[in-house]
Amino acid sequence: MKILFITQYFHPEVGAASARITDLAKELASLGHCVTVVAEFPNYPTGKLAKEYRWRLHRWEKLGPLHILRTFVIVSKRRNFFQRMALYISFMCSSILGGLFVPRFDVVIATSPPLFVGLCGYVVGRLRGAKFVFDVRDLWPESAVVLGELKNRWARRLAERLERMLYRKADRITVVVPGFRSKIEARSGQKNKIEEITNGVDAEVFVPDVRADLHRKRWNLEDKFVVLFSGNHGLAQGLFSVMEAAESLRDYRDIVFLFVGEGVEKEALLRRKWERSLDRTIFLEAQPHSRMPSIISMSDVCLVPLKKNDLFRNALPSKMFEYMVCGRPIILSIRGEAEILIREAKAGIPVEPENAGEIAGAVLKLYTEKSLRRTLGGNGREYVVQKFSRKQIAQKLEGLLTGLCGRRESDL
Repeated sequence: MKILFITQYFHPEVGAASARITDLAKELASLGHCVTVVAEFPNYPTGKLAKEYRWRLHRWEKLGPLHILRTFVIVSKRRNFFQRMALYISFMCSSILGGLFVPRFDVVIATSPPLFVGLCGYVVGRLRGAKFVFDVRDLWPESAVVLGELKNRWARRLAERLERMLYRKADRITVVVPGFRSKIEARSGQKNKIEEITNGVDAEVFVPDVRADLHRKRWNLEDKFVVLFSGNHGLAQGLFSVMEAAESLRDYRDIVFLFVGEGVEKEALLRRKWERSLDRTIFLEAQPHSRMPSIISMSDVCLVPLKKNDLFRNALPSKMFEYMVCGRPIILSIRGEAEILIREAKAGIPVEPENAGEIAGAVLKLYTEKSLRRTLGGNGREYVVQKFSRKQIAQKLEGLLTGLCGRRESDL
């Protein structure tokens, strides 16, 4: 098959969205398919363009077997609504234009959010006579409304109409968690075209890494008990409760909380660090995805928090799989599907979302019980390798696409 992905975020950009599509594209190419990706000029999370992308409308690149068309985007730090809209709409326009010049393809997969990428996929698929698969990683605009990112009621109504239209027009809808299915069915009336293509992890790349000791030495973490959070420091994560937990444990001189990544809340978190003199909370900039296995392996415990909101009962953060496959025990501050998974895998300790006391208590339990850390970490790795390897997930996606494109050919 000839497969086109349209995605706002792609390697070398960091984050769950980039990792998901980068890995799936590579795996599909390894299965013998011709894979092309249309993605923005890399700029996330810094909001800055490298010099090779400045003053250009597009640029073709190769990443192993992948053909990548980078297209123009108005970059920003995504600090306010209008800057984010400029970013999203500029990519929507440039990716539609770019999609018209990509060599022939059988199917286009557009991943959302941003929701505008779904519109790109629909338009390009319609104009090029290809099937359209809408990959839903988060329910937008619902999540944006809950988090206060989308407040204008007219913009909200427009986004909801666009969402429903994309559900109706898609030939297939893929979702990352089972809980999205019922909500999409209710909003679209579509019941027979939704498939689960979950998040996962490359179990051959994310392994316990012997280079972890080098990172401990680099950041003066030798002989420390490291509690790691990595990823987006955003509105959804509820990281101030983690800071409160760190403050309550300040008398434990060898417990360090390590935050790796960027996000809209990072400046406020840093202010809290200085205001409360939390000298054993360490903040690092976002790291290349290739470095994360050794950073995770450097930690003793990993945190997976989200705010206390029913919206997140369906969440399965991709970082959870990366932590587990590296053999690290999880402190999970989410209710719903993620909690069910962690309990089934026996891979961590679930606590109440945004409850600093429970987070601190779980940290202390794992701090004092080394054998428990080892058991939970081993359980997590075994569980993910068996059920959530990216290779297995890509094979499931391949089956979906083969069936879809096969029916397409029989209709001609």
